[in-house]
Amino acid sequence: MRRRERSRTPGATYRKETSVESLRELVRVPEEKDSYAASLEQANLYACRQLREKEDEILELRRKLASSQTSPRTDASVISTRKSFSPPKLRQAPSPGTPSSPVSPTAKDPTSGSIPPPPSFPPALGGQVPPPPPMGLPPPPGHLPGLPSHHHHMSPAEKREQQAKIIADELDLNPLEKVEPRKKMRRFHWEETPLESKAIRDTVWQDIGQMDSLENDFNFDRKQFEKLFQQRERSSRKNKKGDNDSDEGEGTKKRARAKKREKKVVIELIESRRSYNVDITLSRFKLAYSEMVDAVLKMDDSRLNLEGVQKLMSVFPSKEEIKLVSTYTGNPSMLGKVEQFFLTMASVPGLHMRLKNFRFLLEFSQVAPKIQNSLEAVIDACQALTTSEKLQFLLRLMLFCGLYLNAGTVKAFTFGFKLSSLNKFKSFKSLDRSTTLLHFIVSRINKHFSLGVSSSGDDGIDTRAVTNTGKTNANQGYLDDVREAVRKACRVEMGYLESEIKQTFQSLSLLKVCIREAATSDHPYPPKASEFCEYVDERYQTLNNLLSNCHRDFAEASQYYGEKECTWEEFFQVWEDFFREYNMAEKDVARAIANSRRQQRITEQEQQRRLIRRQKDRTRSARRAQVAEARSRAPKISSLMRDDKLASQMMNEAFDQL
Repeated sequence: MRRRERSRTPGATYRKETSVESLRELVRVPEEKDSYAASLEQANLYACRQLREKEDEILELRRKLASSQTSPRTDASVISTRKSFSPPKLRQAPSPGTPSSPVSPTAKDPTSGSIPPPPSFPPALGGQVPPPPPMGLPPPPGHLPGLPSHHHHMSPAEKREQQAKIIADELDLNPLEKVEPRKKMRRFHWEETPLESKAIRDTVWQDIGQMDSLENDFNFDRKQFEKLFQQRERSSRKNKKGDNDSDEGEGTKKRARAKKREKKVVIELIESRRSYNVDITLSRFKLAYSEMVDAVLKMDDSRLNLEGVQKLMSVFPSKEEIKLVSTYTGNPSMLGKVEQFFLTMASVPGLHMRLKNFRFLLEFSQVAPKIQNSLEAVIDACQALTTSEKLQFLLRLMLFCGLYLNAGTVKAFTFGFKLSSLNKFKSFKSLDRSTTLLHFIVSRINKHFSLGVSSSGDDGIDTRAVTNTGKTNANQGYLDDVREAVRKACRVEMGYLESEIKQTFQSLSLLKVCIREAATSDHPYPPKASEFCEYVDERYQTLNNLLSNCHRDFAEASQYYGEKECTWEEFFQVWEDFFREYNMAEKDVARAIANSRRQQRITEQEQQRRLIRRQKDRTRSARRAQVAEARSRAPKISSLMRDDKLASQMMNEAFDQL
């Protein structure tokens, strides 16, 4: 019991302390709650004033509006709404010992007194208030009530079809044919050209649109096309993701061993690392330093070629190094090799500029033919793309296939497609996933132009020339001539060509200035420099004209295919990728042709073997029948032979008796 009493005594003291503190708080609470209620009351009164001021402004505007109309209009409805309006009621904080009650909107304000009630408005003039106009929009003009409306909402496909008819009439194009497949086709999501006359005028799509229907000139097998590219009904096939195992190679570390070399006592002014690099480069030259300077001054390419000039420029001393070596006043033979080389290079003023001019003389004979060949390749590629009838026919067939697939949709009403959609023909696969839309087009093209088609068999899959051994002839592709021209142009960089031609002009101008300034010096330029300037002037004019022709032909080619905002590299890269995919499709179809012919040959051989076996079996069975028949006749023959022997004996005996 003592332990329990001791444990209870701290709790009792704590309860006493808390009760005292709670009493103190209860004494403070009414004062705080009274101030809160007063502030809440003031806020309520201020809100009521603001609402009534806004109502007065609205009433004044409505009165002005009613006075401006023909018939007088009163604001009885507004007044009634104002009379029925009551400001929001706020709760008053309850005082201790009293129940909570809402704050009256007409409570007294200690600062401004009591708020009077809203004034009464005069009665409406002219009697009763006219009824307000009916709600809703007025009926459209020209439509009488009670009659049916003839307004027809056109679908996006119908609007696009109507727009296509307008463009066809404007550009003298054949109207787009409505294709109605017998089966539901898969949708081909290509990027069609904008349905605008300016986007089609003077392009390849205008030329294609002015031609007759494709099926008049081309045997398009609709049944096979629908069979290959019809929409799959339901497939429970799950995509299986294969794990690509990547082999990571382990890098090997190479350790370099430093060898200490015994050095002679020489004076070194250049930093050790820089001196080491220059010394390694100079060790590859077989000329003395003075001979190097003489070869540069005379521009002698027999002693110093382009590679030697480039190495010499890489180790040429800077201004700080020349200044550092020039301050040495001791014996030059005591200096190191690098320091002596720097002194020799610093002995001729302007030698670094002569090295640049010498490099330009040696580089131009190698760079100019490359620039000219690149520019000519671009011109040939642009002309091949704009004048190739094979490519035009191929695009015509591709457009027909896309329109056939998108029949009944908005994308079916277009006269062409963007070049970025060329790569989608390879990725669009058939229903059984065995072929693609591009492979189908390749087979149709080869069949139409009889490329590699033999008289034996017509399986609907044809390709380039295939020999009897099953090997393809790579020189007989459908677009090999255009592909070769585009492949050369795709390697050309427009920025590089322009910078090289610009740098050629700057180097030529600098060389002319240096020749004029060095004419009165101790080391004038050789006569071959002036002759070189005349030669470069002629070649520069030729290259500049070729560059302007390139830009003109490229602008015409890009505009012809509706790609006005396309760079040089992007334009040719799109065609290069498409021709590569087309070539791969030709090889795939050629391989399929070779396999089908090989299988056909095997089946024919097997049929011949079976025929030979049947003939052998027939001969064997005939022989067996003959043998059996002969064996069945053997007893009759033996009896006859016995009778013949007896008759002959009797004849002989009769003759003997006679």
